[in-house]
Amino acid sequence: MAVIVIPAAWRTAAGIPHGKLECAAETVGDAVEWLVTAHPELEPRVLAEPGRLVSWVSLYLGADDIRDLDGLNTTVPPESEIVVLPALAGG
Repeated sequence: MAVIVIPAAWRTAAGIPHGKLECAAETVGDAVEWLVTAHPELEPRVLAEPGRLVSWVSLYLGADDIRDLDGLNTTVPPESEIVVLPALAGG
């Protein structure tokens, strides 16, 4: 099973007690669909529309940005970790 790592601020908003969620997914897109179905309050934070990430979120499969791979179609090997990383602002 893949593990999705959720940012701390989002865990509170979605009522997720732990930072890691397990899901069965063949692609990163499958994992994202599972995430927004299981936690619909996260959908506007992750998806601009079905199949398209919002511009301020990056997803990493292990150490690789999925934009450098095959995007949401990137295959998720068993026991992989998908990290959701929202942009940070400030100065």
